[in-house]
Amino acid sequence: MLIATWIITGIVAAINLAAGGGKASTPWPQLQDKMPWTTTTGKGPAYFAAWSEVVGAVGAIVPLILAHTVDGWEWAGWVSFAAVLGLTVIQVLAIGLHAKLKEFKALPVNVVLLGLGVASMVLIAVTL
Repeated sequence: MLIATWIITGIVAAINLAAGGGKASTPWPQLQDKMPWTTTTGKGPAYFAAWSEVVGAVGAIVPLILAHTVDGWEWAGWVSFAAVLGLTVIQVLAIGLHAKLKEFKALPVNVVLLGLGVASMVLIAVTL
């Protein structure tokens, strides 16, 4: 079960780190061209979402490593749980935004990440 936790949480973290880092490092005019939804949210919320994905990805993995490798740090697993919960909420919000804007091509990725996030939270809770 612990191996599945590492794999699923690692996938969630890696995808969110790549997606968030890509958005966070893209200048605003190019980000608007690549992601039409940013024109409706504005610059601040778009970059906030990007950096939230980056921080959430780090928060999903680092505390999980500490919880399973350092004696007395078992509590840190719940920090990972909270980080994955935050990343999952981002996917719920993204699904709502993409559906509202009729950007249906983006939905499968968000739905898969939502499912992986839920699976990761269940696995983290079970392995702590």
